[in-house]
Order: sequence, then structure tokens, then C-alpha cells
Amino acid sequence: MLSNLRRVIIRPSKGSSLRPAIQIGVHYLKRIAPVTPPLTLRALSVQVPRCANLVESNKIQPLTTKTLENSTPQSLLDTLEECKKTGKMMNAIKTVQAAQELGLATPELYRHLIEILRSLPFDIQECAVVAEWFYQSKSGLPEEVLNDLEMWKHVLKLGFKLGSTFRSEDLHRLVTRFTEIFDLTAVEDEAIWGLLIRAYGIIHKSDNLDVCFARIENSGKDKAMLYSSALLSYAAVNSHENVKKILERLKEHNLLSYPTLLKLIRCYGFNGDVMHTSEYMKMCSSLYPDEKCGKIMLLIAHKVALERIGRRLEWVRGTRGLSLKPADTPELDQLHASWTKLSQTMLDDTENPLDTFDCNVILQYLTVANRIDPIQFPMEKAEMIFDTYMPAHSIKPNETTYLTMLKGYSTSQQYKDIQRNTRLNKSLEVVSRMQDDGINTLKHSTFHALFHACLPHRNGHYYFDNFRLSSLLPARPYTHNRLNIDSRLFEIEKIMLEGKLPHDRFTFTTMLTCLASSGHFRAFRKRWNAIKLYGLHRDVGLYRLVFALSSLNPNEANHAISVVRHEMRREISRTRMDWDTYTAMLDCCVTAQLSNEAKSIIRDMLRNRETIVSTRTHAYDLSKWRFRDEPDYYLPMLRASILLPHLNADKIIKEIDRKKVPYSQGIWEAILSKLALENDGEGIRQLFNRYTMHRFENEGKIPVPAREASSPAIPFPTAPYNALDMKFIDVYVSSLVDSQDLSLVFDILRTLNEQTSKIGISNRVLKGVTHLAMREKSTDELKWLKEEILPKVPHQNKVLKMLSKTIDYYLT
Repeated sequence: MLSNLRRVIIRPSKGSSLRPAIQIGVHYLKRIAPVTPPLTLRALSVQVPRCANLVESNKIQPLTTKTLENSTPQSLLDTLEECKKTGKMMNAIKTVQAAQELGLATPELYRHLIEILRSLPFDIQECAVVAEWFYQSKSGLPEEVLNDLEMWKHVLKLGFKLGSTFRSEDLHRLVTRFTEIFDLTAVEDEAIWGLLIRAYGIIHKSDNLDVCFARIENSGKDKAMLYSSALLSYAAVNSHENVKKILERLKEHNLLSYPTLLKLIRCYGFNGDVMHTSEYMKMCSSLYPDEKCGKIMLLIAHKVALERIGRRLEWVRGTRGLSLKPADTPELDQLHASWTKLSQTMLDDTENPLDTFDCNVILQYLTVANRIDPIQFPMEKAEMIFDTYMPAHSIKPNETTYLTMLKGYSTSQQYKDIQRNTRLNKSLEVVSRMQDDGINTLKHSTFHALFHACLPHRNGHYYFDNFRLSSLLPARPYTHNRLNIDSRLFEIEKIMLEGKLPHDRFTFTTMLTCLASSGHFRAFRKRWNAIKLYGLHRDVGLYRLVFALSSLNPNEANHAISVVRHEMRREISRTRMDWDTYTAMLDCCVTAQLSNEAKSIIRDMLRNRETIVSTRTHAYDLSKWRFRDEPDYYLPMLRASILLPHLNADKIIKEIDRKKVPYSQGIWEAILSKLALENDGEGIRQLFNRYTMHRFENEGKIPVPAREASSPAIPFPTAPYNALDMKFIDVYVSSLVDSQDLSLVFDILRTLNEQTSKIGISNRVLKGVTHLAMREKSTDELKWLKEEILPKVPHQNKVLKMLSKTIDYYLT
């Protein structure tokens, strides 16, 4: 049955329409003509019984002040438990707030709410709301709650949950508020001191940690517990010398236990510190040879380190539509070498066979490595573990194993097939295997991967896998950026909605990205207008995405500025805006050529930034804005001023130079584009010389003279070259072609030929050089160009082949 199903869903119909499979209306779902012929079997719907609809839980409404008048303490606790069962923790919070207004809230009620929040894994926003009650001076909490030391133990533990999230500043404020309320010199509770030390480690306050540790070191408190807390905190702040000192003291007092060492190893492992994880694992094996100290934490340390590198590369390169692996990767190469040695040793160890958890960590590393470098780590390496090693050693895959492979296929940038979406095909095969093993696939985690696998791509270029702003993508006409969509996307969406799984934030944003990147803006608008029917809130992040996607098309950009912008004004206050949203709106103005609207947006973003910076102190709020001394503050305005008429780009450039703001890659590209658009050949040559000296001053790359006999000498950048270097060289040669300085053009090309074996000159410039040489009848130069330059161009396409034939025809 599944084989028939796989055949249907993996091979879309040739005549399939690209219309959305559903149309959202007032009745939530109204079916229209399907994308594919009617399916009697679907890969994801076989687990949804036709006769049994999912029963919605009774909606638990928060108790109000009117309904609370006759409530008992036990009834309030029961209400919190009902909210926990239904997952509606905001209702629980509102219930406690209402009880507080009537004076019915007891310390036990607050404590129970905190314990429930600590037990739930994903309610970060709700945890932040409760934490705010305790650190805000005007929260209205009863004095008996605020001054309860036992209560603060639970509150600080709740704050630990926020420490590794975007709300880490809340833990910092909790600690500050705690030290304001209590006199630490009078606190004798050892558990409180241990929690305080751990908190300082989590928020990376090494100075406070030193003071706190020095204060209690000479006290008569439990050394083992306090030293253990300090050990983990110093490890969290990467104070390795202090970690070694505390270890020595624990050894002196014979307090270094096996569990303490394991905690330290886990701390370093989950921080991705491979070196120290390995060091203390060796120490553990030496001190406790009879205890089992496996290598799983070392595996996890490698995986976490790679994930950290991957997230950084996604932000720096992925958002620009580039492959994630940079040219120079010594850190990555060293990590891969260490991983290969470790994993191979574990795979060859017959005395200590791997279990499912070990294989999952190995698969997670291999799939992340494939996302970064699909050449060195193809998915076939993960398939070898999944399809060969695990069955051969009777290791049964679990749900995590399948989800790891599913995510690996859906995010892989290995497949470059033009006619088919290989990564979606592979993902659907994994889903079928999950069903064969009886694993429930009707979950959002499954659809996250399938929707991501549908993101359009072309010829190995995955421009929208990490999409953030259209201005970060390579500069191309909007018609070139429009990619083909896989029609199975609509069938997957239909199956998900029929299974009573509404869009969550990830599936919805991915769906919008798929539609906009493929030019289906009619379906794009319908889903945006129907967002509330999915239970989603149009916050500033979703508005930023809509503006960024709308800027891919002139008509849609015009609609976004004239309609969506005013909708956002009604729904989003100025204090909740961020810099990237304004940047996305400016991108829309550039695409639609709306100068007046761009001026208005620039005024709003500058005024709002000043308000936020002067009134907000929370690190998370300030991180969403740019400071005046960084290039990204000027870049959106400079780009808009260059590409739109009636805006003054020279004024912004003068301000950048006056304030001595360092030029970023975006600033260099913007100014170069300005001079190219103005056809200012002399300005391009001056900027080229300035950029060459900038490379020398900041990177130590000494320029070479392109023409030694000339006065003054012409400096030329030396290899290795990055994309920006080659772009400058390309525009510089183009300006020389326009000035018809053939002799200098070939002097530059000869110098470039001596420096590198990969010449990234554009086809347009090479054609210009060829025609100029033909006009000047320079046969020797043409012959040299054909033999030395054209073969070194990385992308040998039809244009280059025709250019080579043109030169041969001319020479004969």
C-alpha cells in the first residue's frame, strides 16, 4: 500500500495545476479543485481515521475577579492543573493575577505556578512573564511572597530556564532584584548561595562570581556543594584557570566525587568545548577507573561545536544566498579531523557497541556537516550509519533517528537536479519508513521538514533556505530570482490541515517563502490575509518577512507599502518595531521605486531608534537596533539613496567618513554601485585604489604594481581573492574598457593572471575586452586572452564558448 502511495506523491502529475489546494474562508477550510488527481492513499493521511475527528479539549477560561470571589485555595490549584493539561499557561497566569487582585493569592499558589512552568519545556514567554513579577519593583506582589527565601529558590531555578534563551536578561534582573531585597551577609542558606553562584555563571558575570565565591570560601558552609556549583559556573564562563584551582581544592579535601566530574564534563560537552571535555574525561577515567565514563559527551561536544559554527555561517553566508562553507576553514577542518578519528574509533570498538542514542548523535553531526559542506560530508555517510551499521548491529532506530534523517534530507544543499526535487523525494521516503515502523508522522516536526524541503532552489543555489532580506541576496533582476515551485507543496499543506494540524509559525513562514520566491503572490496574499484562522498573531517578525518577500516583485512591493504598511501601523506599536523591518520596507521602496515613501520610512526608523535607545535598557530590546558607529546603521539608507531618485547618497557617505565608521562589505558594494550607475570612471579608479590600500592596512595583503613604468604606480590587490575583491576588479576593468585604455586593461589582466588560477571576471566585461581588442586589431592580445584568461573563468558556459569561437574566427 505504501509503495503505491510513494509512487503517487513522489511523482507529481504532469498536468498538475499550481493553484493552492485549499481556499481559506469563513468556515475555516473550503475545498476547491485539488492540485493532483484524487488520492485514495496519501503518505501522511493514512494515520488519520476518517470516522474519528480529533476531539478538541474543553477550553479552559481564566478565572476573572467576578468568578473568583467564592474560590478556595484548592480550586485555584485545580485550575492551574487544568491549564497545565491543556497547555494554556497564559490562562493560568491570568488566573493568578486575578487572584492577586482579590487578595486570594497565597505563596503556595505562586509556588505551584512556578513549578508547573519549570516542568514545561517550551513556555519561555510565560516563564518570562512570571519572572517579571519578581524583578519589577511595581509588580504588586505581596510582601510575604517577595521576602520568602524559599520562594526565591524556585524563582531562581525558573530563571535558569531562561538563561540559554533570548530572555537571558530576565535572569540577570532576577539576580539583581534578589540582591536588592536580601542582605547577603545575613544569608546562611547554602542552597541559596549555590543557586546564586550558578546564576552568575549562566549570565556570564565572572566578576560577580569571583566576589561571591571569595565571600563564602572562608565560611563554614558545605564545601562540596558550593565548590561543585562554583566549578560549573566557572566552566560556563570559560574561566578555565579557576576550574583547575577548584578541582585542586576538591582533591585536597577529598571532595572530588565522580558525579561532580560528570557534571563538569556535561557542562563542557553541552557548551561545545571539545578540548576540555576530552581533558576531564581522561581525568575521570584516571581517578575512577572502575566507573564507566563513555565517550558520548565527547560526541555531543563535537556536535554542539559544529552546530554553533553552522548557525554562525547561516547568519553570515546563508542569508546572502551563499553556500555555507567559506574558503578558509581551519576551525572547521580541525573539528572534522577530531570527529572522524573519534567516531571511527567508536564504530570499530566491538567491546563497547554503540546504542541508539550514540547513533543519533553521530547522525546529527553528519547531517549538520552535510548542510555546511555537502562535498566532504555527503548524505551517503549518514545513510551508511542509518541503513548499514544500525541494522548490522541490531540497533533499532527511534523517532529521533528518523527525524534527524528527515531534517538532514530536507535541509541538505547537496542535490542539484534541475528536473526534480530530490530532497523532497528523500524526505518522503523517510516518512514512509517511519510509518512502516509505526511512528506517528502527523506532527508539526514532520511537516517542518517537508515544508522546508519544498523551498525552491536552482542549479545548486539555495537562496531562500536562510532568507532574511532580499537586499542581502545576490543582485539580479527579480524575474531571475523567481524559481519553480514543487506542486506537491500544496498537497502536503492539504494533508496537514485535514489532519487537524493548523499552520504553526514555521510552516506558515516557510509556505509564504515558497510562494513568494516562485512568484505566486496571489496565493501569498490569501494566506497572509487568512493568518488569524490558523491561530497565529501577526507580530513584527511576520511583518518583516512579508515586506522582505514582497520586495522580490515590483507590484507586490507597491502593494506592501500602500496596504500592508498601514495594516502594520494599526496592529504594531512603534515600540515593538525593529531595524530589520524598516530595512525590509526600504527594500520594497527600492523595488517599486517609491522615493517619497522611502523618505518617510527613513524618518520613522531614525526617530523610533532614538526613542528606543534612550528609553529601553533590556539587552534584547537594544539588540534589535543598530548603533551609530556601525556600518549596518547607514547601509539600508545608503542603498535606498543610491537606487532611488531624489535622495542624497553623498550626504550619507560624507557622514560615514566624518564619523570614521569602518566600511563593511555592504558599504563598499553600495559606493561602488553608485559610481557604476553614474558612469564615473575616474571615481571607480580612485575607489579601487582606496580599497586596495584598505586591504593592505587591515589584512596585511601587500599590493603589487600593475604597471611599474607608469607614474604614479598603479597598485593592484594580491591573492587570495574573495567575492568583493573580484567584484572590484571586474568593475575596475569595465571602467578601463569604457575609457578604451586597451594597454592598461591587458596589464591588469596579466597581473591578475599571475596572482590566481580562478579569474572571476564577468562575461559582459570579457566580451567588452574582446570587442575593444578587435577594434584595435590587437591579434596578439586576443590570442593571449583566449589561451590564458578564458580557460580560468570558473563557470564555463555557452557565452564563453561563443566568445572563444568569435576570437578564433577573427584570428583566422
